[in-house]
Amino acid sequence: MYKKGIDVSRWQGTIDWEKVKADGVEFAMLRAGYGQGNIDAQFERNAGECTRLGIPFGVYWFSYAYTPAMARREAQCCAEVASKYTLSYPMAFDFEYDSVDYASKKGVAVTKALASSLVRAFCDEVRELGYYPMVYANPNYLSAYFDSEIPEEFDIWLAKWPRDPDLNEEPAQAGGMWQYSSGGSVSGINGRVDMNAAYKDYPQIIKGGEDVDGGSYEQEAEKARQWVMERGISDGTEPQKAATRQEVWVMLYRLEGNE
Repeated sequence: MYKKGIDVSRWQGTIDWEKVKADGVEFAMLRAGYGQGNIDAQFERNAGECTRLGIPFGVYWFSYAYTPAMARREAQCCAEVASKYTLSYPMAFDFEYDSVDYASKKGVAVTKALASSLVRAFCDEVRELGYYPMVYANPNYLSAYFDSEIPEEFDIWLAKWPRDPDLNEEPAQAGGMWQYSSGGSVSGINGRVDMNAAYKDYPQIIKGGEDVDGGSYEQEAEKARQWVMERGISDGTEPQKAATRQEVWVMLYRLEGNE
């Protein structure tokens, strides 16, 4: 079984998300931004509409990084932009031909070792910030730019567009999600749109599944939020935002009964 999805950015213009949902789209991957802190012009509206209509979504960040430090900063920017929304799908690293071309113009040749280090820098940072990392890649990039351990470490969002895709069978190189077309048509979107199939139950994986008492992780998290608010440990806002070390120290200090 799979779920039908799309991925969009400002290039799709103003989307009528009510029509998109009515057309059977079950999830979306939204471009949050690109490079060093550039937010996609349609992200806030897209994320807001998906939230309003109950369309589960994840995000991706188009990378122009050519050092691991730049890739980590991109992950931080992506997490900051997404922090006021609840993500039910991964936070993906999008490194493509334009990324390599940009590095070349800066005098940097992107080798397999460098590209793999960028993936790990971004995805490790995403994981540390509390999100589920993913790597967008086509078959060429998986072989030419990313080392063989990358698909073992992170889910792969495979870009492969056959003429007649069989969605009932996930391609061998895909690791959870398959972008099977760049020329799809969906009600509410003018022009072509990328089409995707998700083969993992990301909302359940990210939510954390069932706890020992039979309640969901989401329910347990809400109880925990109320608990820290009642005790003055935290104000309970921005639950998916990463805590700084200083904030963790303060929380531990307060847990010991100190004021």
